[in-house]
Amino acid sequence: MERHTRIRPLVLTWLALLALLAISAGTSWLQLGWINTAIGLAVATVKVVLVGLVFMRLRMSHPLLRLTALAGLTTLALLFILSGADYATRSAVQAPWQHPSTVAPRLGR
Repeated sequence: MERHTRIRPLVLTWLALLALLAISAGTSWLQLGWINTAIGLAVATVKVVLVGLVFMRLRMSHPLLRLTALAGLTTLALLFILSGADYATRSAVQAPWQHPSTVAPRLGR
């Protein structure tokens, strides 16, 4: 009985992850515009929470381990935010075009 109670949450989480995978795959075939992105981000967030709480056992872990996981997620979010801000504020500058025959290829030395 003891082993059954330890395995059941893992199996239920695995089934939930498979269902979320099916939702992700199913919505990728639908043309919903920006709603596809919103659904994909929501599904990914639920997956991260499930894996963190059940498989990584963050709910019952030491507070320092939870703080480390939170610091990793915060760093990842900061990198995404800064990259998005850079992409959003950068102007499109065309590179000067050269005809390929004017540049001699260098092979070897």
